Amino acid sequence: MPQPRWSKTLTRWLTPWRRLSEEEQRFLFRSLGLAVGVRAGILLVAYCTGIFIIGHENTPIKDIFLEVLNRWDAPWYLQIAEYGYRTEEPARNFIVFFPLYPLAIRLVHFAIPDYFLSAVFVSFIASVVAGYFLQALIRLDRDEAEADRGLWYFFLFPTAHFLVIPYTEGLFLALVLGSFLAARRRRWTWAGALGMLACATRIQGLALVPALAVEAIWQERWRTPLRAFWLLLTPIGFVAYLLINWHVLGDPLEFMTIQREFWQHDTILPWEYLIDDVEHILQEPSSPGRTLIFDGHLVSFAFAAVLLGLSVRWLRPSYQVYAWAGMIMMLSVTFQISMPRYLLAVFPLFIVLARFGRWPAIHQAVLPASALFMGCLYIVYATRFGF
Repeated sequence: MPQPRWSKTLTRWLTPWRRLSEEEQRFLFRSLGLAVGVRAGILLVAYCTGIFIIGHENTPIKDIFLEVLNRWDAPWYLQIAEYGYRTEEPARNFIVFFPLYPLAIRLVHFAIPDYFLSAVFVSFIASVVAGYFLQALIRLDRDEAEADRGLWYFFLFPTAHFLVIPYTEGLFLALVLGSFLAARRRRWTWAGALGMLACATRIQGLALVPALAVEAIWQERWRTPLRAFWLLLTPIGFVAYLLINWHVLGDPLEFMTIQREFWQHDTILPWEYLIDDVEHILQEPSSPGRTLIFDGHLVSFAFAAVLLGLSVRWLRPSYQVYAWAGMIMMLSVTFQISMPRYLLAVFPLFIVLARFGRWPAIHQAVLPASALFMGCLYIVYATRFGF
């Protein structure tokens, strides 16, 4: 008796699932469960924020969610997805946003006829994949319980609400973690290809270039040029972005001019950034702006630097290189209000926290504190600042 068509389709869809080990299936279920749970929590906070804080009492629920979720940089990604990069003002200033996330939204839009919902879907799938890769990466060196803790710290990180809304965080992390996991398994072609896509998602993807090189040398030694040459694909994602600048605006470095003139972002030395933070804290009176920007900068950097410093003797060198390279890039731009958000992409922090979390007192303190901070920072995002 021939197999029904629906049965063949189901079998084809289940084939990748059956190829996963039982442990990998648990990784995927945990990541999916936490991604759904965090979204449910953020949507509840978003609705309450719209009703009780902003005051949209007689507003349709869809408009409430658009008001409190589709804010700050999110609408620009949706505009690029819908119209592409443009030359007229003010749309030409959106060239500073890298192309892969809007492209992914555009592709999903063929199946979901709403750009906002398409963006939310891309972020959801990407965050699930990122959570899966994070567990698999930790499991290479530690036990499953530690991988599980790392996943919780990732999804409950104080700025993890950016995994829910139309931002690049989920996609960028999925690509970065996938690239590292491929490199750890010595699948250099995949490592280079995923690294290339990460560099087409955010400029911080360039931190992968030295980090993957260190990982290759750590594993292959003198055979690195022969076996890991596919890592040369990694910076091509950034080169593609430069070519887009050249094609659209006539200058491959036009994004830097726009960053400086329109977005007030200029290149500085990393310590100048920290000195500026300290001067603002010492000279300015307390205010919401100073607390959320300058105090937030310094606390975020100190938090990351302390964790990385405590782990210097045991954290894999390539992870340290990626973390510090990314943080130096964050500290090298003036008027950077997004450092707490950018730290979400510094995945070695979750690996360090997962190890320290083996002490129950630390684990039980970190989870509720982190979840509370995330709720508070989301409300700030929805009502005030966009970091």
